[in-house]
Amino acid sequence: MTDIKIFTLTVACAAALLSCSREEIPVACDRLYVSAASVAFTEQGRAATKSENIGFLTSFEAGDAIGVTAVDAQGNVLDVCNNVKFVYQKDEVVDGVVWSSFLNDRGYGFVERVAGAKYFAYYPYSEQWNGCTLEEIVDNFTVMEDQSTKENFDKSDLMAPDAAISPSGEELRFVLNHKMATISLFYNNEWKPDGVTPMYPINLYPGTYPSGLTIDHTYRAELPDGSKDLRRRYLVNPKPVDNHAVTVKIVGNLEETNVRYFSYSIDIQAGYLYSISFEGEPLVPYTDGVDLELDDVEFVDRNGNTTTLGHTVIWSKYNLGESVGESYPFDPASGDRGTRRGSKDPYARGDYYCWGATFTQYDNGISGYHGYGYNNYFDNEYKIAPLGGTIKETEYDVAHAKWWRGKWRLPTENEFRAMYAGCTFELVKDGKYSESHQRYLGRPTGKATFNVIKVTSKKNPEKYIYFSTGGYIDGTMEVEKDAEGNITESGDGKKNEGIKFPATAYYLSSSASPTILRCVSYAYFTASDQMIKVDGSRYTGMLVRPVYSPNEN
Repeated sequence: MTDIKIFTLTVACAAALLSCSREEIPVACDRLYVSAASVAFTEQGRAATKSENIGFLTSFEAGDAIGVTAVDAQGNVLDVCNNVKFVYQKDEVVDGVVWSSFLNDRGYGFVERVAGAKYFAYYPYSEQWNGCTLEEIVDNFTVMEDQSTKENFDKSDLMAPDAAISPSGEELRFVLNHKMATISLFYNNEWKPDGVTPMYPINLYPGTYPSGLTIDHTYRAELPDGSKDLRRRYLVNPKPVDNHAVTVKIVGNLEETNVRYFSYSIDIQAGYLYSISFEGEPLVPYTDGVDLELDDVEFVDRNGNTTTLGHTVIWSKYNLGESVGESYPFDPASGDRGTRRGSKDPYARGDYYCWGATFTQYDNGISGYHGYGYNNYFDNEYKIAPLGGTIKETEYDVAHAKWWRGKWRLPTENEFRAMYAGCTFELVKDGKYSESHQRYLGRPTGKATFNVIKVTSKKNPEKYIYFSTGGYIDGTMEVEKDAEGNITESGDGKKNEGIKFPATAYYLSSSASPTILRCVSYAYFTASDQMIKVDGSRYTGMLVRPVYSPNEN
C-alpha cells in the first residue's frame, strides 16, 4: 500500500541590527527576533521526515540549525547577512502555537534589516552555502548516500522556501518546504516480540534506484523506550534529470517461510512522503476470524451519508491481550496467562491499550504495570495523526505492527458502523457468563461485573462472534489513592479510578476524532445500544478487536 502525503512547515523569523551590542542595544535598532513555528499538518498535508520522526509532525530539536541570508534587488548575497547560523533554543506555546526560538553564534536572536533586501532561510545549516543564493542551494544540494544515522539523515533533509521574501511589518515569515522526497518502508515482520518468534528480514536487490538506497543505508529513529522505529526512511533528491521526473524503484524480497519477491516503481515529487507497507506472515491464523458478511450493508457515516464498506471484513474471534487470568478466582500462575496475541478465549476481556501504543500498559492487575495518563502519554503532543486521520496499518496500529501482524489491524470507525447496521446484539446468558457474572482482575479482592455480547450477522445467522465488555481506564487498572486516601489525579481533569463502566464495551478504532485533536473515535455499545463516539482521550485504555480485509483496495 502506498500512502502519499504532502508536507509544509511554516517558520516565522525576525530581523534586526547585528551591529548593535548585546549589552547595549539602542532603541533605534528595531529589534526583530528570529523564531520558528512547527505546525500540525492537515489530513492532506502530513509527513514524517525531519526531526523527531514520531508520527507526522516535524519539530526542531536541540542542536538543529538554520541559515538566514539576505539578497539585494539583483539577487546578490549581502555580506551583512550572509548565511547567518541560528541554533534552536526552546519552544514556547503561545495561543496554541508552538514557537521555537533561535540564537546565532554571538548570542543574538536577530538578523540585520537592510532597506530593499529580501531574505530566505533554509535547513540544515552548512558553511558550504556561504555566499550562495536560494536557487544555488536547491540546485546543488545532495543527499547522503548512507542515511542510517540520525546525523546523516538530517543532513539530507533540505527545507527551504520557494523564494526569498521581503519583511512584513516587524518580522519575516518563511514557509520552508521539504525539497527532498522521503521513501518510507514498513514491514511488520521485522520485529521479534517474544525472543522466540523469527524476525524475517526485508532485502533490496541491485536494480533498486537510487543505488544508494539499501536497507543498511535507511534510517530507523530511536524511540523513547530505546527501541527502533519500525519504519525505515530514506531521502531522495527529486530534482528532474533531463526534464524527466525521478523514478524510485524498489526491488527485493521478504524472507519468510516462503520467500516473496517485489518490484515497485514511483515517480516522486519534492515534499512528498511515499509510505510503502509490506504485510508479513500473520502471528495469529486468519482462520481465527469470522466474516459477518457486511460488505454491502448500508450504514450512515460520520458526515451523514449513506454508504457501504465495499470490502470484506474478517472479525477476530478474540480480543488482543493477556486475557486468560481474568477468569480465575485466584492469582493465576504465569503459565495460565495468555499472551498478547490473545488467549483464544472468545469470552475473555483482553488487555487495555491506549491509541497508538504497540504494547499494553494495562494488564490483569498482577504485574505492577501502571497505565498511561494525561501526563505520561507517549504522544502527548498528538503528532501521530491529525484531526480525522488514521493509524490503520501503520507502525502505531497495535494489531498490525506487532502482536498479530500480517493483515490483522485495528478496525476503522466505518467498519464498526457497518457492524452496527448489519448485526444483532444479544446479551449472553449461559450460566458461566451470565448477565451479573463477576470476573476477577487478577486478585481475589479485585473483581468487577463484565458482560458478554453475542454479535450475529443479519444476513447469515450462522456467522457470529462474542465481545466482552470491559469499560475503559484513564490511568491504572486498579483504583490508586494517595496517603490521605484520595484518588490520585490522572490528568486532564480525570482520576486513577481503575476500570470505569465495566459492563459497557469500549473498543478502539484506528480513526482519530474528526473534531477533537486529543481524542479518538471508538465503538461504545451494550446489547441494547450501539454508538460511535469521538471523544475518547488518546491516552485512555480501551479493548482491541483485530480485523483484516482480504480484498480491500
